[in-house]
Amino acid sequence: MDSTKRERCIQKARELAVEYQGTLVGCGHCSFAATLDALRSEGIEIVTKEIEEELFKGVLGLTGGIGNLGVGTCGAVSGGSFAISLACNIGPKELAPNKALRWIPYYYVKEGLLKPWMEKYGGITCRETQIKVFGIAINSRIPANNKALFEEAQRIKCRNASRCTIANAAALATQTILGIIENPKELKWIGCDEETTVANLLDMIEHPDDPRWKDD
Repeated sequence: MDSTKRERCIQKARELAVEYQGTLVGCGHCSFAATLDALRSEGIEIVTKEIEEELFKGVLGLTGGIGNLGVGTCGAVSGGSFAISLACNIGPKELAPNKALRWIPYYYVKEGLLKPWMEKYGGITCRETQIKVFGIAINSRIPANNKALFEEAQRIKCRNASRCTIANAAALATQTILGIIENPKELKWIGCDEETTVANLLDMIEHPDDPRWKDD
C-alpha cells in the first residue's frame, strides 16, 4: 500500500470511530469496528462483516474501563488491542504445537498501541486516560454521570477525529495492522519450533531495524 492509501486508511479509522461513537456509543466496540471497517474500505478484510458483527458482541462489554466500571483498561485500548491480536491470525491450531507464538500478538499490541498510549496519556486505564484528557476522572458507574462525561467531552471539543481517544486507538490499531500486513517477514518465525520462535522474537525486539525483519 502506498503512503497515500495508508494515511487515508488511518484517517478513515479516525473518522469512523467518531461516527460510531455518535451512533453506537462506547469506546471498546467503536474502536474495534472502526479499525476493521477502515481496513475493509481499502480492500483489507481481516474477517468478514458477518464475523465482525459477531465479535462486536463480545467487545461490547469492554467499554468504559470494562463493564463501564472506569477502573479497568480503557475500552478504546481494549477494542484496538482485540483488532490487532485478531490480525495476527494465531489460533489454537497454530498455538498448540508452538506455544511461543502467543508472544507475537503480545508484541504487536504492546509496541503498536500500549506504548504510544502510555506515552500520550500516562497509563492505559480508563481512569488514567480520563484524567489526562479532562483533568478529572468521572465515575461512569453512576448512570447520571454519563451525561456529565459527554458534556465535558463537548466542552473541551475532543469529540473529533483528531482528538477523540476512540479515534486515536483506532488509528494506532489500523497503523499497526497495516505494518503487520506490509511486513509479513516480521512473522516468518511462524511454524518454527518453540525455541527458535522465542529466539527470533527476542532478536526482533532488540534489533527492530535488522533487514531480516523487513521487506526486501
